[in-house]
Amino acid sequence: MLAETSAPLRTTLVVDPVDYLLADVALGRHLPGEPVHAAQLAEEHGITGAEAVEAVETAWFLGVLTRGHSIAEGRVAWTPAGTEAQVHRLARAMVAMVRRPVSTRETACSVIDGEDLRQGAAELFDLRTPADLVVFLELARALLGRSDRLLVDDLVAPVAILFSEVSQETHGIEFAAPAAVRDDLVRALVRALIDGRVDDFADLVDDYLLALSVG
Repeated sequence: MLAETSAPLRTTLVVDPVDYLLADVALGRHLPGEPVHAAQLAEEHGITGAEAVEAVETAWFLGVLTRGHSIAEGRVAWTPAGTEAQVHRLARAMVAMVRRPVSTRETACSVIDGEDLRQGAAELFDLRTPADLVVFLELARALLGRSDRLLVDDLVAPVAILFSEVSQETHGIEFAAPAAVRDDLVRALVRALIDGRVDDFADLVDDYLLALSVG
């Protein structure tokens, strides 16, 4: 069950129960190898027991937790490489969508439309997703939001949270290229998409993935 709350500059901010757990990992409240219990999540974040169990199950599906002795517990198994792999999944789907004939593509969602913006959960927790990654994830949401909504729902918010600036500081994450280089790449991505330069778009996506790699 999704909860809604308001946030500056956003019409609606949608928070999935697992976002609370992901934010805890980003902030270092739950470190790799440490146990996580649904009851603790429910108490700390004011969510229901059922929502907390859902968060644990979803985190297991995302590879953030390993299974515990019950569906209500697990152990943190997250690594930056795991989130990098999720970015690659989004990127492959984006390139595949852009390569499809225009007549067969789903109508794109509005970019930065401010509605049902689960990605904004990173803002709720004041985690500060890097500007280049925000644009890249908005592109993913715009391109895939109608044709592959499940992929967007599963990956966009977790990437925004776990690759946030706070998570970088907490876990010592260093991307291969500095922010200025990544900013230039996403600007070029947007221009290539607008101009319909499909091959350039695909090449720039590859370049961006290299720039965002964590080694």
